Amino acid sequence: MEQFFDWVERSFIPWAGRFSNNKYVTAIRDTFYRTIPLWIVLAFFRVVQWMFLNPEGPVMGENGMGIGALLTGGLYGEEYQATGFYQLGRTFARALGLSDILLLFFLTMTLAIQLTKIWGGDKSLAAFCALGGLFIFTQMESGYAGDGTVPVGHPPLRALSALLFGALSAWMLAWMERFPRLRLRVPPGLPERLAQPLVRIVPAGLTLLAFLLFSMAVTQLFVSYYREIDGFVQSAVRPAAQTLPFALAYQCAVWLLWWCGLFGYGVTSIIADFAYWPAQLANQALAATSLFQNEGGFVQGFVFTTEFFHTPNGHVLALAVAVLAFSNNEHWRRVTGFLLLPLIFNMHAPILFCLPVVMNPVFLLPYLIAPLANTVVAWAAISWGVVPTFQFVTADTVPFILSGVLSTGSLMGGVLQVVVFILDIFIYAPFIIVANRMDKSREGKGDTP
Repeated sequence: MEQFFDWVERSFIPWAGRFSNNKYVTAIRDTFYRTIPLWIVLAFFRVVQWMFLNPEGPVMGENGMGIGALLTGGLYGEEYQATGFYQLGRTFARALGLSDILLLFFLTMTLAIQLTKIWGGDKSLAAFCALGGLFIFTQMESGYAGDGTVPVGHPPLRALSALLFGALSAWMLAWMERFPRLRLRVPPGLPERLAQPLVRIVPAGLTLLAFLLFSMAVTQLFVSYYREIDGFVQSAVRPAAQTLPFALAYQCAVWLLWWCGLFGYGVTSIIADFAYWPAQLANQALAATSLFQNEGGFVQGFVFTTEFFHTPNGHVLALAVAVLAFSNNEHWRRVTGFLLLPLIFNMHAPILFCLPVVMNPVFLLPYLIAPLANTVVAWAAISWGVVPTFQFVTADTVPFILSGVLSTGSLMGGVLQVVVFILDIFIYAPFIIVANRMDKSREGKGDTP
């Protein structure tokens, strides 16, 4: 173990530190720093909506405390769903869906501004062009025409498209700055505040035109080859997604992207949409009809689903507990204590950026090892029939352990999450001890941690 500590301290951490100082990676990290306040506010709204305002939630719903029925005069079932109270709750939920789009808009504008600091160019223009490109792209997201079998748009790419248009906007405008002939000659005497934006009207127009053509091309390609893409997904992607190696690769990609400062599940959402969300819906349908039950009463279905991956996510909460239990770094302990409550409701981003975990070489190895270990443990528990498959969809803000019980319909789902939570604490502990040693070594040399 001592040799492992030495290797981590002398070899791995310096290498990871050099990568984390890359200027482009730093720009992406700073982008997410600036989105954290909005992120926390929206996540808080989701918690309130799920707990108190959702007409089918734990407070208002028939399967919860039943306050909604009390407020509507004792109505249940379809009569309850027909009330104005129920419709108001559903409207609020849809409004929160629009707030997610607002977060993506803010993300793409902020990234464009950060990258103009590297490539040069007008920050405001880059931000507005990025916003325009993302708006055009989101207006072409998938829907279905006529018989509902042929899409009329591309799949929703969410965070990936936000990052793409933020980067493209900054790069294209900076590149066109090299061509003075693209600047509009404005007549003398115009007010400076009007003349400056007009000078760059041609680069802005060309950038938005390029975004429009790009969006049309992506949409047309998806529509034209939809049957081939759908056939490939059905025959290759979805079966492969139910194998342990694919699930481990998916998890590794998600959390490596998060460590790099990218929105891991947002960037990989296309995999979840094509592979894991359909599996989740299939499990829910099987549970609803009580089909394919074994002798133990567990509904058999797909092992790897969107709800399944909520269990590996618990490693971030385990990291917080490990920091409080083992770290000598007062800054880490204060930040972790401050952000512990949001973390209980699965608001991971604040602690990842504020602790920080993002770009922190100390946490890279355990940050990847823990979710992979959790995936293996959960897969084994479900495959051996100890825990039922994840059948029911829960809100993202449902606290850890409770989400395991609700999504599996069994106390064993909660037990599974307790087991992986304890495992993750032991995975993080050695690396936090290494960080303690490094802090002590720096103090001995008179350096500031």
